[in-house]
Amino acid sequence: MSKINCIIIEDEYPAVEILKGFIGKVSTLEVKESFDNALSAIAYLSKNKVDVIFLDIQLPELNGIDFIKTLVNPPLIVITSAYNEHAIEAFELVVFDYLLKPFSFQRFIKTINRINEHFESGNNEVNDQDNKHIYVKENRQNIKINIDDIVYIESQKEYVKIVCEENEVKTKMGISKIEDIMSDSMLRVHRSFMVSLNKVTSFTKNQIFLKDHIIPIGKYYQKEVLKQLD
Repeated sequence: MSKINCIIIEDEYPAVEILKGFIGKVSTLEVKESFDNALSAIAYLSKNKVDVIFLDIQLPELNGIDFIKTLVNPPLIVITSAYNEHAIEAFELVVFDYLLKPFSFQRFIKTINRINEHFESGNNEVNDQDNKHIYVKENRQNIKINIDDIVYIESQKEYVKIVCEENEVKTKMGISKIEDIMSDSMLRVHRSFMVSLNKVTSFTKNQIFLKDHIIPIGKYYQKEVLKQLD
C-alpha cells in the first residue's frame, strides 16, 4: 500500500509537534503540510488531494466544524480537540474519529490501525463490472448489485449503506469513490447522500422524495441538484 497522505490543521505549535512526532513513528502515513488556520487549508485542498485530515476544532476565523461543512468530497477526518462537547455534531458530519487531547500514542495507534484497514480494504471494495452491475465487498464477500435496483446511498461514519429495493448492503468504501463509479445513474445531493435519478418521485428546494424515503438536499449541492432535476 502506498503512503497515506495527511495534513494537520492545528493552531497550537506544541500540539502540531506532538502529532507530527506520532505520525513520524508510523510507516504508512506521511504529513504533506500543516496549517494554523482552516482558510489556508481550504486553499491548499483546492489544488491538492489528501487522504486524511487531522483537525482541531478551536481555530481562528473558521472553526473546525464549519470547515468540515465547506468540504464537498471530504477525506477521512480525525478530530483532535481538548473539548468533547463537539463530538456529537462532529460524528453527524461523518468524521472518522475523535481524539480527545491529550491523547496517548497508544490511543493514536488505534486510530491509525483503523485508517490503514480502511484504505487496505477500500482498494478492492467496489468493482465496476459493466453498466448494469457492480460488485461490493461486504464482510469479505463480493455482493452483486443491480445498479437499477439502488434507491439511495448513505455515508454512515465507518460505512456506506447502499439501499436497494429489496435489501441493504454496507461497505467500507467511501461515498466519493462510489460516486466516481456510478456518476451516470446516481446524483450526489448531500455530503452523506446519493440518490438514484430513476427513483425520485418529487422534490422541493430542500428535500428529495423517493418511494419510502425522504432525503435532504445539502446547501452546497442545492443549485446543481435542482438543475439536474428540473
